[in-house]
Amino acid sequence: MKSFWKNSAAVSARLAAAPKLLVTLDFDGTLSALANSPGLARLEPELKPALKALASAPGVSVFILSGRALKSVRALVGLRSLYYGGNHGIEIEGPGFAWRDAGALKARRLVAAITADIRKRFPPASGIFVEDKIFSASVHYRNLTAAYWRGFFRLMKGLLSARSQALCWRSGHKVFELLPRGAAHKGAAVKRVAARLGRPLRVAVGDDLTDEDMFRALEGNGISIRVGRKAGSKAGYFLAGQAEVLRLLRSLAAARGALK
Repeated sequence: MKSFWKNSAAVSARLAAAPKLLVTLDFDGTLSALANSPGLARLEPELKPALKALASAPGVSVFILSGRALKSVRALVGLRSLYYGGNHGIEIEGPGFAWRDAGALKARRLVAAITADIRKRFPPASGIFVEDKIFSASVHYRNLTAAYWRGFFRLMKGLLSARSQALCWRSGHKVFELLPRGAAHKGAAVKRVAARLGRPLRVAVGDDLTDEDMFRALEGNGISIRVGRKAGSKAGYFLAGQAEVLRLLRSLAAARGALK
């Protein structure tokens, strides 16, 4: 990985030369600082006008792609004419476009049953928050209390080792993600929207394990930027932290002539 700012001149030249540009951004940890609870996350105030300016730049489309449910991330950003992806790309909506992963639709009842069981085992006092997102689920343990530590990880070890033809688990920032096996991921979502837009130059920005799917999809044919440097990441560039995302958005808009 290379520092984005040390290479920004070359990247900007590439951005300016592209006929069309698709900028895909994760939400939590990218457009919002990581919060102790998903319900506390908010779009950084300065980022909304920066996103609006970028989306209005010549030839630019903006795609907000989150692990959250689509309805949730759309409400948090609150800008029209953008593309939005929820559940890591299982559901996508944008101008004149709506798509759902057919396989994920079939797994909804099983996701609901597992999330209900975990909620019964770990009450709110445990610090565990189970987020049922219809097509997938997130088990957040950032606030896990010491009294439930052993029981929680014993349960999760069993769930992660169990073999299921329908579902699989992934880990992230203090969270375990329950997903339909074989369902669309962030990399596939970026490719899907890019195909609709006539294959623009793709830029992807994210900070978590699931964002690596985007970075892999862009290898050799796009610009991938990780928020926070991490060994082994497939991103080509990195930012020092989430506080630099505003500067990045302004840099992308300036490269497209949106800022004077």
